[in-house]
Amino acid sequence: MKFVELLERDKQNLLTELAASKTAEKATHVLENELDKLLLMYNDQCSNERERDAAAYMTQAIRFSLPLIDSVGETKVWETGTPSSAKSKSRLNPLVFLFIIGALVLCGLGLFPFIAPEFSGGLESFKNFDVALLKPLGFIAGGIASAVVGGLLARRPGQKQSKRTQHVEIQVDSAKIYRSFRNALLAVDQNLEEIRAMERWAERETAGTIDGHEVSDSELDIFSDLLAASYSNDPDFALEKIEAIKYYLHKQQIEVVDYSPETAQFFDMMPGQNAGTIRPAMVASGNLLRKGIASSGGR
Repeated sequence: MKFVELLERDKQNLLTELAASKTAEKATHVLENELDKLLLMYNDQCSNERERDAAAYMTQAIRFSLPLIDSVGETKVWETGTPSSAKSKSRLNPLVFLFIIGALVLCGLGLFPFIAPEFSGGLESFKNFDVALLKPLGFIAGGIASAVVGGLLARRPGQKQSKRTQHVEIQVDSAKIYRSFRNALLAVDQNLEEIRAMERWAERETAGTIDGHEVSDSELDIFSDLLAASYSNDPDFALEKIEAIKYYLHKQQIEVVDYSPETAQFFDMMPGQNAGTIRPAMVASGNLLRKGIASSGGR
């Protein structure tokens, strides 16, 4: 069974867990647990070791990429704190007008002696600071003070805005996460199918070979004759085919050696009633290929 098929069987349970996760971090943890579960179920029904190793590597790659899955759903924004009131229009205090008018009057009275044509030598008296100048200067000072007070009254600060805190919550879209997760597992299934196809092709190529090399016609003839001898129940026919094997090995420069005192080094000795060869040795150009077994006779 493929990964996608296993996922479809657990779809409702996974969607429920994703919807309850709320955040992307928790949704990632849910998907990691689902990957582990799917890999265990896949390995239980897969007997090919190469496929199981490939599945483990690919699911591990998906695990590393889970934080990149698009999981953004609805975004909620809210504020906490006292609502701020709008800045109200301030009405000018009537006292402001009185202070401004008073400032103009006082400044006018103070400056009048200096600009009136009847006042002769006013500027000269100002340079010499006559005592008579104290009165107009006092008017001017009073006018300036009145203007300052009027300006202060005119400055009415608006209402202060209250401090507010803004909160943003990004909720996950469980359906969107499921689709992305399913697409990733679909890619895993496609890769595993390619691996299975390569395995089948490799088995096809190795069919009819022994230890990686093609079986020759001579070998096939020998195996066929041996099988025929085993089915014939004819001892003479079986011995004849055994002699054919010796001849075939001789053509391959492999000699079948029986036990004798001169060839004893090619044999393992076993106790027995009769001395002789139990299994012949196989020798090629004086080199031992396979040790034989012989009985030395006596117990």
